[in-house]
Amino acid sequence: MKKVFIPFILMLVFQTSQAQLLQLQDPVSSKNFNPDKYAGIRGTPLFQDKWIHGSVVTSKGIYPDLELKIDLYDNILFFNKDDASFELLDQIISVKLFPKWPDTLQQLIFVKGMSQNGLKPEQYVQALVGAGAIQLYRSDIKQVTEMSEINAGMIKTFANTSRYYIKKGDQFKLVKLNKEEIMPFLMDKEAELNSVMDAKKLNLKKEADIIQIIQAYNKAEQ
Repeated sequence: MKKVFIPFILMLVFQTSQAQLLQLQDPVSSKNFNPDKYAGIRGTPLFQDKWIHGSVVTSKGIYPDLELKIDLYDNILFFNKDDASFELLDQIISVKLFPKWPDTLQQLIFVKGMSQNGLKPEQYVQALVGAGAIQLYRSDIKQVTEMSEINAGMIKTFANTSRYYIKKGDQFKLVKLNKEEIMPFLMDKEAELNSVMDAKKLNLKKEADIIQIIQAYNKAEQ
């Protein structure tokens, strides 16, 4: 059971104490990205193709302002230095992206170190709701698939699969986004949450709506 708690404890410690972490200067890396690495494969191995401003918490401290890309196929974090892609070689604990930079209110948080229900410690897992009585995580997995096309032969393509996990107490469960699998975690506040869902017309099949429902649950728990 200890394995269930360790990654979350680490995440909470580093999220709540970022201001106290050692502020690191620009990272140094001799390992740059080889553009031919994924030649011949359609699609992208990246979370997003464009550079996104963000910060990175490592075992040494925090890099507060970098341009970043996450390779979800090989679980590599790249930073932009002089318009070239370099691999960040430090031991990474979490990554925070600001997709609407310079607005820092909108954040995408990725954590590493989880090893439950098929997750691997090296994977980047997005914390959709990373704190509170109920937490919601998403793992985006990039895989290479092959398909035969007329006059083209076998074509390789990056395909994305998203998996969702809910943590409540000692439970850490792989779930599908539907009422049957989400509501059992919310039953102790069903009446309150039904009022919220009705007022906001929320749907338990939509990620954004489920995030709102879980946030409402956590607020009621405070």
